[in-house]
Amino acid sequence: MIKATYQQLIERIARLSGLALEEIQRRIDAKKAKLSGLISGIGAAQVVAAELGISFEKQKFKVIDMLIGMKKIQTIGKIIEIYPIRKYKRAEHEGEIGSFLLADETSSIRVVLWDTSHIDLIKNKTIKKDSVIDIQNADVRGTTIRELHLSSNAKIELSDKEIKNVRIIKEKLPIKKISELQPGDRTSIRGNIVQLFQPNFFSTCPECGMKVTYEGDKAICIKHNVVVAKKRALIPLVIDDGTENIRAVAFNETIIKLLSIEENEIEKLQDASFFLDKKQDILGTEIIFTGRARKNVMFNRNEFIINNIQKSKPEDIIDELNK
Repeated sequence: MIKATYQQLIERIARLSGLALEEIQRRIDAKKAKLSGLISGIGAAQVVAAELGISFEKQKFKVIDMLIGMKKIQTIGKIIEIYPIRKYKRAEHEGEIGSFLLADETSSIRVVLWDTSHIDLIKNKTIKKDSVIDIQNADVRGTTIRELHLSSNAKIELSDKEIKNVRIIKEKLPIKKISELQPGDRTSIRGNIVQLFQPNFFSTCPECGMKVTYEGDKAICIKHNVVVAKKRALIPLVIDDGTENIRAVAFNETIIKLLSIEENEIEKLQDASFFLDKKQDILGTEIIFTGRARKNVMFNRNEFIINNIQKSKPEDIIDELNK
């Protein structure tokens, strides 16, 4: 089922049909009158769309026209940003999730990859920042924020189309209280850092980002054999918003923003005095954290995986209170 407001739906129908918004509204009102009020506004709008030959499945869409609930759609866009590949575990199954920000001339959307063959396109750099790609058989999912999800039957192909002027609109995630978080929530929380733990370091392959193993002093990647390993870090922390606290994890890209350091300073965090200085600077700071809540089965608690941060501004807090 397509999840959209009535206004969003009729605006999409108007754009896709080339008819004026007023004409779409007139047809919807006529349809409702004919059915003696036995159909909702959204239901009548979908009937009108079908009569105009507009399908919300297996069609090519601009990003702005995508609505939550659409299935098997096609789109062409430019990759603006590629996010780190994440690991996940559900019951006995372990896997990886890839994602990137896709944009066209109308808007932008986060694309989520579940299939290993799609994720490999990122790892082997077949697709990268500024690549223009054709996506087929994708589904638009989400609750409040749209995401384009690709399962194994979806396709990604490089396109020779040129997209010069893209429009990037990062949809704002709602801010939730920590006490209200549910596993799987992709949201924002606003809270104070009340504890910051010593960073953990691990080595990855510079080509695919997978963890490496060592044979003597040689770093071995299961895909790329002997490599010059890249050191990455993760920092556990505790966030408190007054309703509850939650243990969270920040990785390289977020650590750099969180501690206001340069990328080449990550390894300096192994120095206790350098880390303690940065820790003192950040403890007690109120920050908006964006990421995903998950259940840690071993410790039976919720955790928060951070993928972005934003320093809290007084004017933003006032605006939220006013709302």
